[in-house]
Amino acid sequence: MKLKPIYQLFIVLMLTIAPATARDVEGIAAVVNDQVISLYDVDQRVDLFFVTSGIEKNPAMIERMREQVLRALVDEKLQMQEAARVEIEIEKSEIDQRMELLAKQDNRTLDGIKEFLRESEIEEETLQAQIRAELAWNQFVRRSYSSRIKVGDREIDEQFEKAVKAVNQTRYLVSEILLNLDNFSTEEQVRQLSDEIVRQLQSGVGFPAVARQFSIAPTAAQGGQLGWISANQLNPRLAQVIRQMQVGQISPPIPTTGGIYILALADKRAGGNDPSKNKFDVLTVGFPASVADDKIAEFVSDFKTCRRAQTAGKKLKASVKRSGLKELRLLPGAAAVAVANLEAGEVAAPHAADDVTNVYIVCDRKDDLGIEISRDQIADNIFSQRISVMARRHLRDLRRDAVVEYR
Repeated sequence: MKLKPIYQLFIVLMLTIAPATARDVEGIAAVVNDQVISLYDVDQRVDLFFVTSGIEKNPAMIERMREQVLRALVDEKLQMQEAARVEIEIEKSEIDQRMELLAKQDNRTLDGIKEFLRESEIEEETLQAQIRAELAWNQFVRRSYSSRIKVGDREIDEQFEKAVKAVNQTRYLVSEILLNLDNFSTEEQVRQLSDEIVRQLQSGVGFPAVARQFSIAPTAAQGGQLGWISANQLNPRLAQVIRQMQVGQISPPIPTTGGIYILALADKRAGGNDPSKNKFDVLTVGFPASVADDKIAEFVSDFKTCRRAQTAGKKLKASVKRSGLKELRLLPGAAAVAVANLEAGEVAAPHAADDVTNVYIVCDRKDDLGIEISRDQIADNIFSQRISVMARRHLRDLRRDAVVEYR
């Protein structure tokens, strides 16, 4: 039986189209409100995570990361859809600026980071898409909620007073990673991934890169850096852990109602100012044994300025060295002892050592003021914490109302 031309055409079309359609369906990881996330998108983002974080690639970790990345991509789709609803568009120049910042944090140029992506077989658009979603969501959240957040003077005053009282307490230089519990389907997944992250951080993987990829805290863009804080500025669970940590240590995963925290302690110092960190610009004039004591005494009594003292010292065949501003603890022992209690423009008593008599002069002094407290920074921190909470609530609402089909 001979088929009519129309049926012949239909069969040809079916033979041509059907395999492609099947491949397309197989290549779909999820559909979010009718928008597709492909398996290729997931693979590219997983690869991006590994090359930028430095975390060791192994089959178990890859599988865990695929699930986390897919959930993150679903969130990004929802965020971009919400941004598009209010007509937020991100310019390419904004994305380039953020890429330049990321490149600088990794000691690269913009061209360098693009070359790095090419060498890693990752499309530039993969990183750009992540940045675009972040910028669009930040704009949406600030546009939607900024006007609702009021940080009053009284609240700033209270926080400022607490910070001032904390100046005399031990201060900690802390970085944080906050893992979003909403991105995990089981407690076992939370435990496995958080334990693996801690293990790899302890093995030397860079904390800032992992924070930028994983953390949902407002500090993620800064590599998780919280800066100098006292323990009582932290959640009580976190405070308990940080007090027991040693400098350079990574904490175990810390469960809280807001998510799972991982902390890094870069440094700590006792409260108040640290005299050993006072900075001195010291002029050392070393007189040889041939210079009489009365000439040295005359040199000291005639001191007016460091510049004149340098000239006068050279005329007396003395060696002249100027340190520039250095912390007291970094100065040579004899010089540090001699100038520790001197102010700028003062001269220490001549100090004989071997065949040289040294005269130490303080040309300049900058005292360590401890941790500086800024009211503006306090206000910014309160605002960031509140807007972050609102953003997470809004995203949870979007997830609840969305039609998401995982393939």
